[in-house]
Amino acid sequence: MNRVLKVALVSAAFGAAAIAAPATASTVVVAQCDSVTDGDAQGCLFSGNINESPDPTNKNSYKNAEAAYNALMNPDITLNWITGTDASNFSSFGTFTGEKGKSGTFNLPGWDVQYYAVKAGNQFALYQYTGSNTWAVPGKNGLSHLAFFGNRSTVQSGVPEPTTWAMMLMGFGGIGFSMRRKARNGTSLQVG
Repeated sequence: MNRVLKVALVSAAFGAAAIAAPATASTVVVAQCDSVTDGDAQGCLFSGNINESPDPTNKNSYKNAEAAYNALMNPDITLNWITGTDASNFSSFGTFTGEKGKSGTFNLPGWDVQYYAVKAGNQFALYQYTGSNTWAVPGKNGLSHLAFFGNRSTVQSGVPEPTTWAMMLMGFGGIGFSMRRKARNGTSLQVG
């Protein structure tokens, strides 16, 4: 009986400790966090990891990192996951150089990259994409992976303006008229 009571008390203590333990989250390294929206490419340093999970209760989720950043900095940002260089299908999204190094380049054609995270060691840095397809982790361990956030590019296909359509139709009409006129006169059309 005593043994059963001890097991029950120990189980209850572990259960209470598990319930009372605070949730861990991506932690912004305050001393090294610059607004990612000010255009100076300084970025914001986080301790922990970042992955494709949209679950904000997952401590490695990109939405968790978004919430941690937004709790500290203004204006708020929204991270929309595109891919990570550690994904098995990354080559269908784009290319990058510098694997396991400290700097490199990336290219994601067809995607409007807004932010990217560089994961190295037990930290990652979040940057706003400013048009430069380069990344670096100065003073950190080698690259683990890059994570990209943004949207599908909305490239407009070329649609002629109405005046262009009118000129094109007049041109086809003129060619048809001249061919028909030559056919009536008995003149043959010679190409060449």
